[in-house]
Amino acid sequence: MPIPMNLAPRPEDDRNPDEPFVPDFSEGAETGLYLALLELLDEGLIITGDEVILEVNSAACRLLGRDYRQLAGQPLADIFPSERAFLNARARLFIQGEMRGCLQVATPTGNRNLKFIAAARLRPGIHALILSPDLAAEGYAEPAADAAPGDTLWPRLAAALEQPVLVVDDQLQVAAANAAALRTLGVERGALVGRPIADCIPIEWPEDGATPLATLHPEGGAPLSARVLPGPKPDWRLLILPPVAAISGLPAAPATLPADAPPPASRLLLPVDVFDATSQAILVSDAQNRIIAVNKAFTTITGYTLDEVHGKNPAVLSAGQRDKSFVDALWTGLAQTGQWQGEIWNRRKNGEIYPEWLSITAVRDARGKVLHYIGMFSDLTAKRQAESRADYIATHDILTGLPNRRLFECRFTEAAERARASHRSVGLMRLDLDNFKAVNREYGDNTGDAFLQQIARRLRMATPRGATVARERSDTLLVLLPDVDLTSEIGRAAEALLASLAQPFEAEGRQVKLGASIGIAIFPEHGTQFDALVRNANAALTHARQLGGNNHQYYADEMGGGTLEHSAFELNLRHSVEREQLEVHFQPLVDGRDGSLRGGEALLRWRHPDLGLIPFRRFLTAAREGGMLGELGDWVLHAACRHAAAWPARGGHPPLLTINVAIEQIMQGNLADRVQDALKASGLPPERLELDVDEIVLKEEHSRIQSALEKLAALGVRLAVDDFGRGVSSIPRLKRFPLRAIKLDPVLVRDVGVREEAEAVVEAIAAMAGALGLEVFARGVEGEAQQAFLCALDCYLQQGPLFGRPMTAEEFAAYVAGGKAP
Repeated sequence: MPIPMNLAPRPEDDRNPDEPFVPDFSEGAETGLYLALLELLDEGLIITGDEVILEVNSAACRLLGRDYRQLAGQPLADIFPSERAFLNARARLFIQGEMRGCLQVATPTGNRNLKFIAAARLRPGIHALILSPDLAAEGYAEPAADAAPGDTLWPRLAAALEQPVLVVDDQLQVAAANAAALRTLGVERGALVGRPIADCIPIEWPEDGATPLATLHPEGGAPLSARVLPGPKPDWRLLILPPVAAISGLPAAPATLPADAPPPASRLLLPVDVFDATSQAILVSDAQNRIIAVNKAFTTITGYTLDEVHGKNPAVLSAGQRDKSFVDALWTGLAQTGQWQGEIWNRRKNGEIYPEWLSITAVRDARGKVLHYIGMFSDLTAKRQAESRADYIATHDILTGLPNRRLFECRFTEAAERARASHRSVGLMRLDLDNFKAVNREYGDNTGDAFLQQIARRLRMATPRGATVARERSDTLLVLLPDVDLTSEIGRAAEALLASLAQPFEAEGRQVKLGASIGIAIFPEHGTQFDALVRNANAALTHARQLGGNNHQYYADEMGGGTLEHSAFELNLRHSVEREQLEVHFQPLVDGRDGSLRGGEALLRWRHPDLGLIPFRRFLTAAREGGMLGELGDWVLHAACRHAAAWPARGGHPPLLTINVAIEQIMQGNLADRVQDALKASGLPPERLELDVDEIVLKEEHSRIQSALEKLAALGVRLAVDDFGRGVSSIPRLKRFPLRAIKLDPVLVRDVGVREEAEAVVEAIAAMAGALGLEVFARGVEGEAQQAFLCALDCYLQQGPLFGRPMTAEEFAAYVAGGKAP
């Protein structure tokens, strides 16, 4: 029987008796030989590495109950019932070298026991596993009646070849010879098989590292070159002699050729039946890379017949212009090793683009001259579609088509990385459908599922471009808003989501009205880790539900969702000063009328070894409960004053330094002394320091607070009330303390331009502050409309994302010196 490779003689006008072979069996082409042989028999052949299946024949597909695409390129472990079964089989076959036995394999219909009757090592890391379909007997292990000892399975394979083949064992005895070899050498089987080859035919073996060609000297005949290949067992060898046609001068069977094909002397001759039997597409081109032969699988996959591509460059199949570096790498690989393989995209005759796995081999003569290129490829479309479907199922909710939590987290990670680089924010919402469980109870799960599908569509349409809506569980969804410049954008997006759910839903003759509660957490303000942000968003969601539902709420520290593992976290925080893990960052304070810099607010940051950079509000609770606010406050005071003392004057006005102080620091009783020490150590003038106290201080009735603030004012330090407008303070109390300014709560500022009641409150506070002689600062300014509104109220000193986000001490110093905000 012929095999699917080129065994034709060289053209008559260019014969080389030293190299009668056209095919090149080096570097693994022997795999194709074994595969071709086994396509003709009932044994199943698996060509495999230690972990991945490289090739299978049709019989293996039948035995394992799978098609080619479900086996080739897949993990070898997939054909075994369990990981343990795979590891045991691999040890028996590839490590211990077991050559006969039984394996339990997994098929779509259940586990099955199969005999393996060979496990040959083709080359390091590559093995040929042969499975028998006959469970009752090992017929292939029984020698034929006229066969010499050892002439069992492999002679049967060799007998399938028209090319002469000898099998030589590790003792250099002839274990098998096919009929073509006996005719070529002119000997009887009994005179050759089972005897040392050197006693029968003088042979010259190739030296180590030389071309794998041996020379045989048959009695009364011309010397013959034989290709040496690895045999079926360790240290066994196959000797592939020139085909009979090459010796006798008879032509080999030609492959199908086009009507205008050149004469035989200039074309490749191939055995057509087996050439067309393989399931892989085969393309053969000449030394100039012009197509001269293709098989049926080629036509099936590409849609092109040989007549349509004959004489053309294989680039006619290309899906488009390939990158020059890719083409250069391909040809460099062919030139250096004679082989190249990889995944490429080609185009079918009907215009469809498809992926394929392509292997190209250069066929050379003994002098190294390229005669032909043989390309073999498999269509990967079905495999890619299966992989795509599997990926989709793993990352999406099947009912709604929304991403699941796994994909949502991946997209958050990407968005967080971009936000760090661009100093932006990321909004994370947790949305819970109000009373949806009651809908399921009343109308049933099928109707509830129909409502969920409609809800998913509406939410997707209501979110801005680039946002992600994901389904976390039955009636809880997650929303990701990346690349946020203004945090007010997140609030507007939440309002849009709620509005999208306002209209009734109809399904299966039922109509319902649904609302939702939304909790919002913002990266990095409310956390830098995904799980922490989800917890914080859930805390805000709980607060939204407590307020009656159908509203959105931002996370705040008092909600408690951001509490970290206290014991380990607090212990690390206690050592943060001595380990030099604390940093002070600064956010610009500007004049909203012209954008000139007026100061910088000091903000504490903790560079945690595992959690990264953590803002102060994330560890405020731990510091307060651990009694560390005093120590941390002193560190900030000294570090910030030291940096501010080095800031150059800008526009004739040295920038003001503002620092927040907690009520715990005030209640210690010696805050003025500690401030004076920091000013003296840094050389910072007291009039350039402003200390911001929380609005809750105004509510306290304690003489120590009054005394501490008066001592600070006596030093020349400015005092201001931070986050004013939360409603906990008594306005008449403002005049009881030596205050110079009030700072609006960012929540009020955020709603300017969105809610009229917020604008009314800000106007009232500004008017009241003016009457009391207090300056008004605005924190959290995000947009130009807010900037203009506040300036119209004589609230010129402003701070927020519109003017610059917090910077490291070095970045802020460069900014003060005249640079741009990063």
